Amino acid sequence: MVDERIEQPKAEEARVKINRMMDGIHDIILYAGVNPSIQYTPPPAVGGYIQNIDLVQNIFNLHRFHIAPNNLLDFIDRAIGIYENNAGPAFRRAINPFFYVGLVFDLVARIPFVLIGRAGFNRQKAEESLAGRVIKGVIYIITALASLLTVLQLLDYLEPAKEVVKNVFRSN
Repeated sequence: MVDERIEQPKAEEARVKINRMMDGIHDIILYAGVNPSIQYTPPPAVGGYIQNIDLVQNIFNLHRFHIAPNNLLDFIDRAIGIYENNAGPAFRRAINPFFYVGLVFDLVARIPFVLIGRAGFNRQKAEESLAGRVIKGVIYIITALASLLTVLQLLDYLEPAKEVVKNVFRSN
């Protein structure tokens, strides 16, 4: 009736390796959009409070909660399936330069919200609010226009572009 598992030397070596990789694996599963947590309700005879248990972070404690390891394997299999199904689109994103431009735009648009978070306010609430989304949209537009003007200037097309815009507004 020991609460701890008795492990052989090879199992102890594997446990050390698993512990060293655990945070990375947990992040990979979360990045797939899979939350490897379940709501645990203790047996009524034992009592206790209902809690969410992250199966990856508690891989070596599942036996204490009477949770079968297959529950964790199901979450891992789901994450692997998501990554396998996303292989084609991921490759297309990797070779698409506009994908990386979008990432830079995302980074620039997040700067005000990072500053808000550093000031002690709730960054997530600010970013998800209506005003936050409007501000983010305005920053995207300004960043896109600034990028376009910079590219036009580098290609020496800024002056002809100015003339085209002037002609469009003169005709109206």
